[in-house]
Amino acid sequence: MARKITIEQFSDYLRGAVEGVPDAMTKAISVCCQKISDDIKADMAHTIRDQNRTYYTHNKTKAHHPSAPGNPPAPDTGNLRKSIRFEIRDRGKSSVYGLVGSTQKEPPYGSYLEYGTSKIAPRPWLRPALEKNKEFIETALKEALPEIFSGGGE
Repeated sequence: MARKITIEQFSDYLRGAVEGVPDAMTKAISVCCQKISDDIKADMAHTIRDQNRTYYTHNKTKAHHPSAPGNPPAPDTGNLRKSIRFEIRDRGKSSVYGLVGSTQKEPPYGSYLEYGTSKIAPRPWLRPALEKNKEFIETALKEALPEIFSGGGE
């Protein structure tokens, strides 16, 4: 039977109980980031478009039907979707984390769409993918460090 641990206990484990972060943990974090990244792209590709609204691209040659507010952004050029990446970073010998997001810096379309602006309603794409994958992430991390969650040695 698995035992429950607190976030603080988990953090303490990562800080001091191991010499470096186990490869299994780094791999699990990478798998989780890849899944979130893939889900974001799939959600954008299959989002529901608002057929009652149309606007034209900057050169006025292509009509675009945006997504409905609250849904992931509907691709126009596909640049946001193509810019979704993840990377794994470490903070020294005993801490690893993953980052998932858009590599677009100027303008930061991802942030504008995720949270909305004064002119557009939010079209969240990152937070829903993270929420959808919470159980997957928890399972992957538990499998990566079974000795923590199974009470190994106690």
